Amino acid sequence: MTSPVVLGNRPLSPLQQKGLDWVQLWGGRDVALAIDLTESVGLNDSGRLHLRHIVEQTLNKGDTIHIIPFATTARSPITIEYQGEQDIPKILEVIPMDAGPERGTDIQCAELYVYRYLAQLNQRQLQQQQPIKAQSVIWLTDAPLNIPQGESQRWTEAPNSPCGIHNSPRADERSQWLGTLPMTQRSIQPGQFQLTVVDIPPTVQEFCTPKPGGGEVCLVNSYLWGQLWWQLLLVSLLGMVVGSGGLFFFIRWLRQQLPWTVTVAVGDQEYRFPLKHAGKIGLGELVSGSLYFVSLPCSEAVGFLLRQHNTLRIGTVHPAKLTYRGQQIYTNVNGQEIDTNVFVPRNNEFVIVTYNDIDIQITITM
Repeated sequence: MTSPVVLGNRPLSPLQQKGLDWVQLWGGRDVALAIDLTESVGLNDSGRLHLRHIVEQTLNKGDTIHIIPFATTARSPITIEYQGEQDIPKILEVIPMDAGPERGTDIQCAELYVYRYLAQLNQRQLQQQQPIKAQSVIWLTDAPLNIPQGESQRWTEAPNSPCGIHNSPRADERSQWLGTLPMTQRSIQPGQFQLTVVDIPPTVQEFCTPKPGGGEVCLVNSYLWGQLWWQLLLVSLLGMVVGSGGLFFFIRWLRQQLPWTVTVAVGDQEYRFPLKHAGKIGLGELVSGSLYFVSLPCSEAVGFLLRQHNTLRIGTVHPAKLTYRGQQIYTNVNGQEIDTNVFVPRNNEFVIVTYNDIDIQITITM
């Protein structure tokens, strides 16, 4: 491992913390199993069952478990990368289920060791430009956690712990880690000990150093850029696609709200109507759904003009026949409905429909 981690000189901003939360999605978790080996703990059947549940039910592929036995001192971690159910027997085999010969638990120095160890893991990931991880500590001990500095006497097994002496360097460091790491804690008591889970969101120590000529060099922002540049690029591209699509549909919707001016000329008579999307004009008389109509010499409804988005639909009403560019438009033949309506794009601004030798001239303008 690299040199021991120290506390940063700059707290993380909310945006940096969100970036670290995003980075950890691509990695597993570091799960530290801190087990008190003193005889007073004495894991019972319930305690062993909870340990099996932790290993069998809560570990995910990609997690790393760090088994850290402790008593008067903390032992070096046993680390196992969990890749699936085949690793469960190996993990259970190395977890110490029975008490050791030591009789005193220095819980405060154990806390300092475990939390500094986990912080070092993420700091090493940062330095090596690898994804940092969310972390959890499972404490199995009968000792009280988070004893305030200077109150070591509250725990009779280590009343003179060097990590609890008021204002000592190790006590100060422990207090700083407890106050800096964003921890949440949950406990149960399955025996004469407590099983406590302490969850730590992905976090690192930020160091900023002044540089000659002004400004400063910091760690976290450059690290986040190195980890997230391709995700940011992908999100930006998706945003552009979604934005372009949204803009397209907005413009389309806006164009539908802008009325066309539809001019219909029959002989010397001329009619003008504002026509929005779904607006309909009857030819001869009002037809179903129409707001306007154009009078024809026949004095009966023979057809309609219907705006659909950016197209003008020309249709007939039984039994009339309209002719458009030499093609007959009709809706019924021998009682059977035939859909031969004509759709005219808006860019065809001038069309003529004929009914019984009557020319109906249609002009579309914005």
